[in-house]
Amino acid sequence: MKSQKIRLAVQLAFLIFLSWIGYRHQLLGGGPEGVPPVDALCPFGGIEGLYAYLKTGTWLRRLAPSSLVLFAGVVAMTVVVGRVFCSWICPLGTIGELSAKVARKLAITPRELPESVDRPARYLKYAILAIILFFTWKLGTLAWRNYDPWVAWMHLSAGWKEVVEKPWAYIVLFGAVIAASLWIERFWCRYLCPLGALLALGQKLSLVKIRRNDSSCIHCHLCHTSCPVNLNPEAKETENSAECIACGRCTDTCPVEKTLSFGTKKKFFSSLAVGIVGLLLFFGFYGAARLSGKWMTYAPSTTEGVRNAASGIYGWMTLHQVSETVKLTEEEVIAITNLPAGVPRDVSLKNIEGVDDEEIRALLEAYLEKQKTEIPSSPKTTPQNPEEIKGSMTLSSIAETYGLAAEKILAEAGWPMDAPKDKPLKELAAEYKTEVSVIREAVKKLLK
Repeated sequence: MKSQKIRLAVQLAFLIFLSWIGYRHQLLGGGPEGVPPVDALCPFGGIEGLYAYLKTGTWLRRLAPSSLVLFAGVVAMTVVVGRVFCSWICPLGTIGELSAKVARKLAITPRELPESVDRPARYLKYAILAIILFFTWKLGTLAWRNYDPWVAWMHLSAGWKEVVEKPWAYIVLFGAVIAASLWIERFWCRYLCPLGALLALGQKLSLVKIRRNDSSCIHCHLCHTSCPVNLNPEAKETENSAECIACGRCTDTCPVEKTLSFGTKKKFFSSLAVGIVGLLLFFGFYGAARLSGKWMTYAPSTTEGVRNAASGIYGWMTLHQVSETVKLTEEEVIAITNLPAGVPRDVSLKNIEGVDDEEIRALLEAYLEKQKTEIPSSPKTTPQNPEEIKGSMTLSSIAETYGLAAEKILAEAGWPMDAPKDKPLKELAAEYKTEVSVIREAVKKLLK
């Protein structure tokens, strides 16, 4: 059972390390100088973003090249030695196992669904996978994110605000991953995990499987009772089920030496050897990506294929970084997003009380889209020389005439950003104790 203690130690190491990353991300934010977000370190993101990357060469919001590297590594290790990722690395699997261990300490009796329910229920995860990929690829956004229990876990340190924003993700985390595993071990893995569904297909192709020597088997049933996903290796010579997660609990529990082992048709391996090979493949892909310069935990900056510059706005950004991203002044960003004038400009959006970075992004996206579609009026009936701007004109008409954003004119003139755009300039000038000529000069400078 030494190998099971080593496996548990590796599981805990991954869980603790990734949880620490999640905490640091909430503290410091992301981006090139920050801490990677959960999505950039999740192999499932690799398949979620694959279609968009192949089609447009761009990454879905929050994904990065690292997602694809990890996905490739996980697929490779699954095809070679089975679903070692599920049993040695996956934090959600670890949480489910720990929940089951706690249940046994509390004397909670483990349960199993009737076979008539269990067998069809295991296909739910394939349906979930198909639905996620369909909507993600069709809509060009991470459709699963608001329901993802791993996103919920990694945002626990953010407090109640995150629970309110993503209630379903926390319901899935505490319900399907943690609570359900008190009675049915690895409930999430068996019935609902979309990545597990994908890796189950890889398990079918795996070179290494659980194999039983029928002549030495004493039919003690220990392999069946020890299996965390309720498989029964005793009933067959080769465990070909896609549900096997290569944890090795059955082989380590078997009391007869060389009766139940991992192996190919000609060679056999210990559960520890299988786990180590899987880990080496996983870290091999990571190391190769590092050495080749392909490891990036944030999407590289590019305008190709990007529909709207505001889609590159993230919670870790400051107001200054937002303004650089959308090519607007900080004052314009403040006016467009209805932020208070005294909002701090060197603090991450997500750390400013009362500010929703997703709302900021949506408002700026809408503004930039509107700017693309607005067509200036014909110059034949309107003055082209800024000197002809009169006090009877409004900011809206001036902006339309000269093809300038009203916010830019106000910022250049030093007038309040919330100035009414449909009020005559002479009235505004009197109200602000200034002159209409200030607007004329501002337009001149902007037209240069």
